[in-house]
Amino acid sequence: MSAGWSLFFLASLTAGITSIALTPLVRAGARALGVVAHPRADRWNRQSVPLLGGIAIGVAVLTATLVAGEPGREVLFALGAGIALLAVGIVDDVYGLRAVVKLTAQIAVASVLVSLGVSLHWTSSPAANAIITTLWIVGASNAFNLLDNMDGLCAGIALVTALALCVTVGSHAPGVFVCAAAIAGAAAGFLVFNFNPASIFMGDTGSLFLGGTLGVLAVLGEPRAQRGLVSAMAVPVMLLLIPIFDTTFVTLSRKLSSRRVSVGGRDHTSHRLVALGLSERQAVLCLYGLAALAGAAAVGLSSTHFREADILLGLLVVGLILLSVRLANVRVYNGDDFTLLRHTRLTPLVTDFVYKRRVLEVLLDIFLVVIAYYASWILRFEADFPTYASLFSRSVPIVIGCQIAAFAVAGVYGGVWRYMSAADVLPYARGVVLAVLSSIVMITYVTRFEGFSRGVFLIDALVLALLLVGSRASFRVIGELSRRYASGRERALIYGAGDGGAMLVRELRNNPSYDYRLIGFVDDARSKQGRRILGLPVLGGIDSLETTLAETRPDVLILSTARIADERLAEVRRACLANGTRLLEFSFQLTVVATGKRAAS
Repeated sequence: MSAGWSLFFLASLTAGITSIALTPLVRAGARALGVVAHPRADRWNRQSVPLLGGIAIGVAVLTATLVAGEPGREVLFALGAGIALLAVGIVDDVYGLRAVVKLTAQIAVASVLVSLGVSLHWTSSPAANAIITTLWIVGASNAFNLLDNMDGLCAGIALVTALALCVTVGSHAPGVFVCAAAIAGAAAGFLVFNFNPASIFMGDTGSLFLGGTLGVLAVLGEPRAQRGLVSAMAVPVMLLLIPIFDTTFVTLSRKLSSRRVSVGGRDHTSHRLVALGLSERQAVLCLYGLAALAGAAAVGLSSTHFREADILLGLLVVGLILLSVRLANVRVYNGDDFTLLRHTRLTPLVTDFVYKRRVLEVLLDIFLVVIAYYASWILRFEADFPTYASLFSRSVPIVIGCQIAAFAVAGVYGGVWRYMSAADVLPYARGVVLAVLSSIVMITYVTRFEGFSRGVFLIDALVLALLLVGSRASFRVIGELSRRYASGRERALIYGAGDGGAMLVRELRNNPSYDYRLIGFVDDARSKQGRRILGLPVLGGIDSLETTLAETRPDVLILSTARIADERLAEVRRACLANGTRLLEFSFQLTVVATGKRAAS
């Protein structure tokens, strides 16, 4: 394995150096030729940026793979397909191609690969496998093409995917291992110039190359030691999970909103995360993290011993479902989305899930119940789980029925997720206790509890409670985090870090009509100074107010209480006037107390 990792470092380092050396040359050439991405309504960039960065990536990958050793016949096929797609991307970036032409070219490349013997082995039918493989390669290249919508996103996801692929293939596919290492190095080198703020884009040249090549490598690196068909299918899907998720999400949202899928737009996962309040870098890093988790799941699923990966797979699926529901509520279109939805042929399904969300809650809870119960068996018996697999299979239907019924009786389905508070935890705790006890009673009645472990149900209660509360709290957590990082037009400092100040923070964060970016508190109580309240620092008191205002330079100071002595209010006014900071008083309506012009710096 040490020799394998030596090849990894050789391939990745060679590709990284080559990519770093070539990218500035490609950037200069693209700018000279006028091949640039101009700002448009459906693009994210705010200034003209050179394209064709994929040329540097493709040359770097090809060079490093050949330098590191004999890649093998099938890997040469993958590189050949990647170069063919790269050529299609160049023509598209320079001249522009219709979507149907690009799709035809992708199908042609995939068909040639399948005819040369590149194939997934998901069914017993060679014809079915050939069709699935063709769709997979075309889908992978398009998924990365759609993912290239924000600085550093596509290259970073390709880097994470390639690293996970290296670990997944291990020593059973050395050619795939080396080529994936080269892609990781080339993507890392390109990120030096492409991470926010990007000075060059890879364009369709790079996204089609990366998507097509990684898609083929995922097929060639299909793990030999598998636990069944689900594992065989899940490993490549987990490797490319974020591109697949983004493509599926965008396709469905555009279809349901009567928009053409082939036309670009600012409605991707990354765009919606920014609309929630994250910065561009934070949104990209968030997707990097999800890709890393998916890669870890792929590594575990490729092994016959690491069954905890099944749990991670389930949690990822639940997390992406919750994320997609939250992101679907972010308005990114100008039209009336739900009016458009009601006029589509999918109206009954859509309206049922939009206006009858309890159905979705129950379906999600069934998934959570299964994950928690499976996790409890894995954590209790670990490597001995196969011995008890039959007991688990027999009891799963009983557990699902008992626990979902217990949730309904305990009032689990009576709350609104986005407004969840500590008071809502009691029904969930009551529901978990009732769910586990009813499962034990019913299993005892049916099987006399023969062969079962009490420890399984104790673990099940703990895991189920975490999943149940976590899923409900996720909407509020995402909302609060997004509002915390929201970048309002005016920087605001709050005077008073007591109950009134906390109420003011919640009101300003929850009410979109207030366009403030909160930067901290000012409070005279020395016990609070230097601490954090609702994520905001308490920066000082009245004695250091002028210094605080000069250092933080807020646009406005907001009084969170009207109970302030006249002499102290006069001091606050003088400090605000001296620093050009507006002074407002909060009473669920902001009223001007004093204004000042900012002193020249």
